[in-house]
Amino acid sequence: MRTLKFATSEQCFPCWGTLAMKMAREAGFDGIQITDGGGYLQPHPLNPGFVEYERFGLDLRRKDSFPLTDRTVQTYYLEAAEACQIQLTGIYLYLLGHQGFIKFADRTPQGQQCRETIRNAVISASQMGLPQVTIPVFGMFGIAQQTYAFQKLQYATELGKEYGIRILASMDDAPAERQMEILDRLEGSLQLSLNTVAPSLNAVGDAVEMIRTLGGARLAQIRFQDYAADSEGFVTKETSRPALLGRGAGRTEACAAAAREIGYSGWICSDTPYYSADLQIPGENYAALARRDREVLVGLFGE
Repeated sequence: MRTLKFATSEQCFPCWGTLAMKMAREAGFDGIQITDGGGYLQPHPLNPGFVEYERFGLDLRRKDSFPLTDRTVQTYYLEAAEACQIQLTGIYLYLLGHQGFIKFADRTPQGQQCRETIRNAVISASQMGLPQVTIPVFGMFGIAQQTYAFQKLQYATELGKEYGIRILASMDDAPAERQMEILDRLEGSLQLSLNTVAPSLNAVGDAVEMIRTLGGARLAQIRFQDYAADSEGFVTKETSRPALLGRGAGRTEACAAAAREIGYSGWICSDTPYYSADLQIPGENYAALARRDREVLVGLFGE
């Protein structure tokens, strides 16, 4: 009988590194996906504009822009994981997703930095013995940006083959048909990471049907997340707030049933942002919130 394993992500906690691993392990998770933990810091809508200039070179790029390439940082993560008795499941390029550089042409500084980030992530995963790198792909408008993003995925899969790393894409705002088209064009060298509430938040389909349509061969990772419906019963980016699994309108139970139906065999992942003020319960800490989610997932999948 197959033994299922449950995981969460480093960016789900208010602190990254050892503290995130300790909280994840205290909650009972077997694995944790780590992040890029760095990146190209230029003005961003969510960045108030503070810049530590002493950490930049003359080209205004951070000298420490991808710390996972540093052997000391790699050792820190690996030793922390061993001490916490938790498995590192891969690298998720969280900050790259927020930068939005994947939709820029390769000839631009942003496009070049995106390629460098992807390369650094694949090399870091290879050096650390991690199996996969996940690239968030969303926010594209028009054929040009779609083309540039596809070129980055193509580059990532080439690196993945070279270094023996599995490449996943998280296309939160793309319909199932678009995702399958991209996978077909890359001839099986790319797989998918699906956030279960993303189709509703981005109005691109129903998550349950998307899981069934994409199937077990295409889905290498399913990340369960839930959102509360707004006052009119809708789940949207603008009006909905995060909820613990099973307590919102994200159809967690139905998504789990669809995952079992297609024979999904990857990690059972929680993608809940435990740092969110919307989730805080008096007398409970972040690990306690994460434990509640794990209990829900265990109840849906068994151990």
